[in-house]
Amino acid sequence: MKHIPSLLAVAAALVGASAQAAPVILADGSVIPDAVVVDFEDFDGFITGGPVAVGSGVTFTGNDESVVGAFVADLGANGIWGLGNHFVASTAPGTLTFTFDGLTSAAAAFVNHYAPSLGKGNITVSAYGASNNLLESFTFPLVTGPFSISGGFYLGFMRDTADIRSIAFSGNAVVVDNLTFTTPVPEPTSLVLAVAGLAAVGLVARRRRG
Repeated sequence: MKHIPSLLAVAAALVGASAQAAPVILADGSVIPDAVVVDFEDFDGFITGGPVAVGSGVTFTGNDESVVGAFVADLGANGIWGLGNHFVASTAPGTLTFTFDGLTSAAAAFVNHYAPSLGKGNITVSAYGASNNLLESFTFPLVTGPFSISGGFYLGFMRDTADIRSIAFSGNAVVVDNLTFTTPVPEPTSLVLAVAGLAAVGLVARRRRG
C-alpha cells in the first residue's frame, strides 16, 4: 500500500549513513519468514498512551497523545503520510513500543518521522528481550524528501533465535505501519506451565476412569 524500497536500496542507505554491526537489519517486510502483519486498519484515530491490544497478540504503548489509527500526518521535510491508510503516530518526540505475547525472531515495521528540515532527525529502533533487557539498537537517519507521499523504510531485526519480546521506534513524531513479525513462540516458563496443565488434566481424567 506504500512505496517500499528494495532491500538492497535500504541496505545501501544504511551503509552510506553509518556502519552497523550484524544482525541489525533494514528489511522489506516480505523478507520476514512466516510473517504476521498488523496494519491498524481496525482503529480510527484512537488517542492513547496504551497499553492497548492492536491485534495478533500485540500490545501498543507510547506517548499519552499517540494516535492508533491515524490516517494522515504532516512529516515536514519528509512529506505526507497516510491519505487513507491507518497507522500509529506519535504527535511529539517519544517512543512507540509494540510488545508481542511470545518471543519472536524477527520484527520490523514501515516507518518515517517528522523532519523540521531536509536531512534533520533520526529514528532509533530497539529490540528488547523477555526481561525487558535491551538486545540491540541502532539509529537511522531516515530521509524521504518534502514531496514524498507515504514514503519510508522497513526497519527492524532478524535474529538467530526467538528472543525478541518487543520492538520500539523512537524519534520526533514517529509514524509506524505494517508491523511485521515472525509468529511468536511461547516463553519457556509458559511452556512449562502448559505442560504442567496438560499433565494435571490427564491425571484427573485417569482418576475419573478409575
